[in-house]
Amino acid sequence: VLSLRAGREEEARLAMAKIGDAAAAGASVDVSTLLATFTNDIACRAVSGKFFREEGRNELFREVIDGNVAAFGGFNPQDYFPSLAKVDALARVLFPKMTRLRKRWDGLLDRIIDDHASKAASLQQEEDEEADFVDVLLARQHEYGLTRQHIKAILVVRNT
Repeated sequence: VLSLRAGREEEARLAMAKIGDAAAAGASVDVSTLLATFTNDIACRAVSGKFFREEGRNELFREVIDGNVAAFGGFNPQDYFPSLAKVDALARVLFPKMTRLRKRWDGLLDRIIDDHASKAASLQQEEDEEADFVDVLLARQHEYGLTRQHIKAILVVRNT
């Protein structure tokens, strides 16, 4: 928690700057959107590091998290017929939104893990650079026998 303090403070400064810019322009501020963006950006930064805004990853995180909320908050036939999910071909036909959502999560998390793995392989982390959650998981991967799928599952649970 302490290692991510600087990131949280920077995100708070950015949120306050948005409020200040809106006030200077005489515009109103949608606090709900501002707080949702703020919390999403803090979570993204903790998971993906300080470059989480690259390629719009923070927006993609928000979209897949919103997709999870919609998928798990509404009616889900798998809750009533769990055996249907075991038949992969049938699941793709009956639950296409869930399949697309899973593919989006997989793509996003694969890119993040690949970026962190290549960064760790190419150069050691500088002492002043903050380690994010993916860095910690990759550093402990062999110690705890974590597979790539384990890491992705931990990241999905942590972000939803």
